[in-house]
Amino acid sequence: MIKARKKWLSVLLTVAMLAALLVPLATPAQAAATYTVSNVPLLEAGKTYTTDLPTITIDLKALTTTGYVYLSLPTTPSGWAIGANRNVPANVGSVPNALASSDVDVVAGDPQHPDEIFINIKNVTNPGNDGRIILTLTSLTIPSGFSGDVKLSAEAPDTSPFSSGDIIIARVGAGDVSVAVDDVKTITAGGTNEVYLNIRENAPNALKGLKLTLPPGFRWKSVQTDRLYWGDINLGANPYSYGPSLNDGRDLKITPQTTSTKASYFKVKAVIDIDETVAKYGDVVVTVSGENGTSVATSSVTVAKYGEYGAKVYTENVGTITAGKAEEHLDTYLVIEESVPGSLVANRTITLTLPENARWSKDKPTRDDSRSKNRGSLDIQWSFIGSDGRTLKGTISGTSSGQSEGAKLVFKDFYVTTAPDFVGDLKVEVGGSAGLSGSVVLAKVNAPVKASAEGTIPEVKIGLPGQAVADFTITETGKEAVVANVVYCTADSYGVLTKVTLSNRARITIKAPAGVTFSGIPKVEVVSGDLVVDTAAVATDTSPNNEGLLYIPIKSASTVPSTIKISGVKVTLDRTVPEGDLVFKVRDTAVNQTLDKDGKDTFFPGHKDAASVVVAKCVTPAPTQTLGKAVFKIGEAKYTIGDKEYTMDAAAYIENDRAFAPMRYVAYAAGVTQDNILWNPATRTATFIKGDRVVQVTADSNILVVNGTQIAMDVKAVIKDGRFFLPVRWLSVALGCQVDWDAQNQQVIVTRTQ
Repeated sequence: MIKARKKWLSVLLTVAMLAALLVPLATPAQAAATYTVSNVPLLEAGKTYTTDLPTITIDLKALTTTGYVYLSLPTTPSGWAIGANRNVPANVGSVPNALASSDVDVVAGDPQHPDEIFINIKNVTNPGNDGRIILTLTSLTIPSGFSGDVKLSAEAPDTSPFSSGDIIIARVGAGDVSVAVDDVKTITAGGTNEVYLNIRENAPNALKGLKLTLPPGFRWKSVQTDRLYWGDINLGANPYSYGPSLNDGRDLKITPQTTSTKASYFKVKAVIDIDETVAKYGDVVVTVSGENGTSVATSSVTVAKYGEYGAKVYTENVGTITAGKAEEHLDTYLVIEESVPGSLVANRTITLTLPENARWSKDKPTRDDSRSKNRGSLDIQWSFIGSDGRTLKGTISGTSSGQSEGAKLVFKDFYVTTAPDFVGDLKVEVGGSAGLSGSVVLAKVNAPVKASAEGTIPEVKIGLPGQAVADFTITETGKEAVVANVVYCTADSYGVLTKVTLSNRARITIKAPAGVTFSGIPKVEVVSGDLVVDTAAVATDTSPNNEGLLYIPIKSASTVPSTIKISGVKVTLDRTVPEGDLVFKVRDTAVNQTLDKDGKDTFFPGHKDAASVVVAKCVTPAPTQTLGKAVFKIGEAKYTIGDKEYTMDAAAYIENDRAFAPMRYVAYAAGVTQDNILWNPATRTATFIKGDRVVQVTADSNILVVNGTQIAMDVKAVIKDGRFFLPVRWLSVALGCQVDWDAQNQQVIVTRTQ
């Protein structure tokens, strides 16, 4: 209900009623006013305020009608009073105000009704435009005993353009205190560990006492007032209490000398000490509690992060590359992240070393600024070192000191080349003087092709021509895995590889074992995908080692993974082929871009094959004559040749499922005389001569050289306790012997047949 008003309003009401009579009854009132308060101050009861009071902006959309509104303070307790001035701006935005100053009457602070403001619109100068009235509160009296929101209740009749409702213009209460920090920085054991606390009252006399409690392992070392932003709180000479007697140094108590009469805001500078044996890494959260009747708005606040100097290396977005492809670009991001700012020290280094069958290629990585953060001036300059193309060195410059968190440096655009038979995780070993270590996966490496036989594996015999072997397929693991143009590699002085692309047509070569040659040209066809093979140019050949060769030239690469089928394959076996699986190897420039310009495996010796497939089984062994039999027993230094027992200077042993013995004694068992065993200490190479066979092997290498032909072993030759060891099988077979394993008696049996 709109209250009955006093006689002093009668003239204004009469004018308003007469104006209303001029408006057609069919036009409805709008009641579309909004009330916007500039600020809501926190005040005290029992006081009169004449400053720091808000303004109330009243907006009336598309104003066409006149009308009035009463703005009333609470009815209880008694003693309320309000004063206000009105302002009617000329424009609302860029459009003329619907109201002129003379169109609006405002009565406020009348002695008979000190708790009301009456606003009456008696004319609309620009009908249809938005109207705006601004009330500036000039005084506000709040009676004692009141608390809560101070509301002006807007009451308007239905025909008025004003809206009814409550307008909050102030709040009255005891107030509370909030604690915050500008910037959460990282602290370390032994660091300066300064933190800055912002303490703020939202009402006068709110702060009477405050307690700030650190978590276990942290202590307040020193505390002082940094500055008073505003207000009149008197903190005094020493408002801060802390030390071992207060909760083992974890508590800081703040007690002002005199409480404020104006809400105050000040900053405290504190230094935190750390007990490394107790403190936990992570956020340092201070618990906030009030004392002496203080109410707190903040129950806890994170003031710092605790960590120790250190850094870690890891990878993100690890992608897949193809083995045997030169200059493969990695999608991987390498991340070097500090635990706290300043962990990475200028002029120290980080090294990334690839495994043996991989080399860095093309160019050095670059920093990704969109992913890096908090680095300050910290950076890493990359360079290649060594001569084998495997090691990338990063030299640290600048510092991240002063950052809120440890730096995160992200690097991209890594290029590598892997051997054609490299499959699995491509890991780099991390080292260098910066103290980082371990390994990270840079990429997943897939073979370029897979070879598989169809149907039952047939049996073949030595000495017979034109024997059929299984049909087989060569399938790409991804599009363009088989290439159409020859690509070879060159290396700089660091061994870093760069590819060179020629216009020459690339090819796949199928290599048969020694003693196995092709009988005619088999059928070669693409059975799926869009790879194009030059079928008219398919040809066969024989290597100097009597190995059958099938050449498959490639016309154009695929856009979808494709499959080549080789069928109708017939072979001739000479009488030197041993019994067992007959394996074809898939190699050459279409699946291997790591060869040098002369087609040699200079950069990855012994790694030419991209795939292999068993196409037959030789069931008739080559004729042999047993000339002697030697037995090596695992764990013993004694061995026998025939019925005679001999003593070695080291015992045979098993490692990685391979039986190792000193090579000198294996050579004796194979029929090599002492005069035909040579040792070159400069190159750490042993040479064994037996008839027309010359076998060489170098320490820490997996390459066995037989009459100049390199053979890749599945293990390395090793020097152990001053003795040169190699698996018995590799050297024995290279020297023309047959090797058998007696698992029950843990014996290696070497049968000399030539």
